[in-house]
Amino acid sequence: MSGRLAGILIRLGVVLAVVGAITAGCLSTTGRFPGDSMDVRWNTPADRTDSDHGNGVWLSGDTLVRSRFDAVTGFDARTGKRAWEYVPPGRSEICGGDADEAASVLVVVRDAEGRSEKAGECATAVAIDLKDGRELWRTGIAYVAGDADSERETVVAAGGVAVLGERVPRAVDVRTGKVRWTAAVPKDCSVGRFGAAERRVAAVLACGGVQVGTDEAPGSSGELHAAAFDSVTGALLWSTPLSARRPLLAGGSEVRVVSADPLVVAGPGAYYSFGKDGRAHPAIDYKGDYGAIGGTYQHTAPVRFWVAVDDNRLYALGDHNSRYYDHTLVAFDLATGEVAWGGTDEHIDGVEAQGLLVQDGKATVLTEADEHYFADGDVFVFDAATGEELDNRGFHDQVDGGDALFDYRGLLIVGEAGYRSSPFTAYERS
Repeated sequence: MSGRLAGILIRLGVVLAVVGAITAGCLSTTGRFPGDSMDVRWNTPADRTDSDHGNGVWLSGDTLVRSRFDAVTGFDARTGKRAWEYVPPGRSEICGGDADEAASVLVVVRDAEGRSEKAGECATAVAIDLKDGRELWRTGIAYVAGDADSERETVVAAGGVAVLGERVPRAVDVRTGKVRWTAAVPKDCSVGRFGAAERRVAAVLACGGVQVGTDEAPGSSGELHAAAFDSVTGALLWSTPLSARRPLLAGGSEVRVVSADPLVVAGPGAYYSFGKDGRAHPAIDYKGDYGAIGGTYQHTAPVRFWVAVDDNRLYALGDHNSRYYDHTLVAFDLATGEVAWGGTDEHIDGVEAQGLLVQDGKATVLTEADEHYFADGDVFVFDAATGEELDNRGFHDQVDGGDALFDYRGLLIVGEAGYRSSPFTAYERS
C-alpha cells in the first residue's frame, strides 16, 4: 500500500470516528441511542373534551382506571384499549374517589343529579367493579355542617374496606357495602384527613377545639393529632399530637395523610411520621440543606406523585435551586428524620422532575422535556437503599408529567387524571 493511500485511509478513519462520536452524543442526548432509550408501546386516545377536574388514576391487576368529573374509564394495561366506562346518571358529577387495588374496587363519591350550591352536595358513594365497570352498591354520606368538599377526604379504600368521611367515619365492605364498623373517635376530637392501608386506617384529628355539631368547621381551633384505627374493628389504637415540640392547631395549614402504614402526615412546615405504637419520630422539615421538598405546589398535586413512602423511608422530590428548577431526589430515614442519601442536584442531572415511583427496591424519577437541550425527557432509576444510579434513559417522544407513574410488567406507564390529554401512555425500554 502506497504512503499516499495509507494517509487517505487514516484521515478517513479519523473523520468517521469523529462523526460517529458526534452522532452517538446526539443520539444519547435526545434519547435515541439504541439500548439507552424509551419508546412508546401504546397510548390511549386523547380526551375529546376538557375536564373540569380529574379525580385520580389507578392500576389494579391488568386494568388501568382513570376517574374524571364526568366518567370513570377502565383500560387494558396490556394494550391500552378501553375496556369499560361508568357514567354517572343525568348531570351528576364525580367529586372524588379511591381504589382498593387488591380488591379491584373503586369507590367514588358523586353529587345528586343537578348540582346544588350547598356544601356537602357530594353525598353519594358508589362502588365500581374494576374488572368490568359495573356498579356494586351505593350509599348516602352524612356530612358535617360547615364542611367543604375540598377540605376533607370523602372516601379512602384499602384492606377490603372503604372508609366514608362522615361525622363519625364509617367503614363498609368494598364489595358489598355492608357496614363493618364506625370509628372509635375520642369524644373531644373530630376527624379531618384520613387514609387507609391493609391493616390500619389513619386519620388526622383536631382535638380540644370547636366540637362537632356547631356552626363552625369541627375542630377548627383544636390541636392536630395523628391517630390509627384497627381496619377490622375500628378500635382506636393510639392518638398522638402531630408535633412533640409545640401544639399545632387545625385550620391554618393544608394537612394530608401521605401514608397510612407507616403513618406519615404532611402538615404545617414538615412531614410527621409515627411508629406502629404511635411514638412520634423527629419531623422532616420541608426546607433544609437538601433543598425544598415541601410547599404549596406539592400539596395541590397528587401526593403519591411527589412523595413516596416505604417501610423505613420517605422519598421526596424538591427544588435544590428554585431559581433554575434544579430538582433533586432525597431519601429520609423515618425513625431519625435524617437524610439517608440524596439532596444534591447530581441525582437527577439538574433538570425539572415530574414524578416519582418507589417500588421493588427502586426509585424511579421522570423528568420533563427540555427544549434547550433537545431532550424529550428522561427517566432515572436509583437503588432505593443506597441512592446508586441504576439506569438513565431518554425518551424518543416528548413526555410530560402526569398524575401517577406505574410499573407494569416492565412497562413504565404515565397516567393523567384530567384535562384534554391521553389518560395513559406506556413506554418500553429499547
